[in-house]
Amino acid sequence: MNSFTLENEYLRVVILDYGALLHQLWVKDKHQRWVNVVMGLDIPEAYLTDTWSRGAVIGRFAGRLENPIAVQQQFHTIEHEKGVMLHGGSGGWGSKFWTVHTQTAKEISLFYTCAHGTTGFPGTVEATLTYQLKDSDLILHYAAQTDQPTHINLTNHAYFNLNPSGKIASQELTISADSILELKNSLLPTGNRVQVDQTPYDFRIPKKIASLSLDDYYVLNKKASPAASLYASETGILMETKTDQPGIVVFTPPHFEAICFETQKFSNTPNIESFPTTLVVPNKPYKQKTVFTFSIPERE
Repeated sequence: MNSFTLENEYLRVVILDYGALLHQLWVKDKHQRWVNVVMGLDIPEAYLTDTWSRGAVIGRFAGRLENPIAVQQQFHTIEHEKGVMLHGGSGGWGSKFWTVHTQTAKEISLFYTCAHGTTGFPGTVEATLTYQLKDSDLILHYAAQTDQPTHINLTNHAYFNLNPSGKIASQELTISADSILELKNSLLPTGNRVQVDQTPYDFRIPKKIASLSLDDYYVLNKKASPAASLYASETGILMETKTDQPGIVVFTPPHFEAICFETQKFSNTPNIESFPTTLVVPNKPYKQKTVFTFSIPERE
């Protein structure tokens, strides 16, 4: 397992070739002290047995899929547990070693090939993830191409805490979304949306996360920028999440202090016609861009 460091005046990032994983992300707090805001594992080798996908790329399909899946009117049986696949199953890209394609002081590109038939998906997919530093931005560029029609939905599963010694409940969350996806008991979407107005899930105006447990897909308002933001008064750090994706899974794990911002397309899209498609075909590559921006705003 190899680690690679990107650094500029504002950010310092450590990437692993295992899972193309975001291991550490250091930013300066309001006292100009470096703070690691990614809740990864202390020893890189520990990720080999991690069951929480900490910092990893999620692919070939982020979120939950119901078996079987439809690909251009043909059904494919996918690996599943009780009828549901999560985050690509055992073939998930977060548990694979990626190859470094290029690297500079402020940018690294990693490459992975997923073979046809892996966990039941058709098509051999060649994927690239580029981490790039630009001033106070950490930019993630995803790209993938396939040799036959298949479904692709990628994201990153980093866990953030802008005050690592404190509780995530005290941090202020904002999400630019009027609705979330309605979920079944299996956490598969029903195809319907639920308005967040007058519910605990309404974060259109900044408020503390408090005791709310989150594992929900927020349907972003069109042209919403940022899609979400997180602020910790103790460190003064503000993180804004910007993306070209239609939604974001916001997840707070039950047993450690952190929050995920999983920018992605809708879950279970192959089986719900009303959802925006995740179908990728040859000669029309998949692309995705997500930006995490850090600042120290002036607040009373």
